[in-house]
Amino acid sequence: MYNIFGHTYTLTAEGLKIKTRRFATRQAAKEAMFKIVGKNGLKLTKVYDDKHFKTYVYANGVKIHINREF
Repeated sequence: MYNIFGHTYTLTAEGLKIKTRRFATRQAAKEAMFKIVGKNGLKLTKVYDDKHFKTYVYANGVKIHINREF
């Protein structure tokens, strides 16, 4: 599941029981995150953006990470 640049993106969570998943693009990882957020009724409070690593913090303490791998 590698794209032409050789990067993949992982989607992980703290506070929710989901398996770590890998995606070929960041957009695909974000779309999967939005499905999880909608299913669980989560409300975003903060985003930590460290270029290749993003952490989304939700009101109930759930954190979802989308990270670039090499």
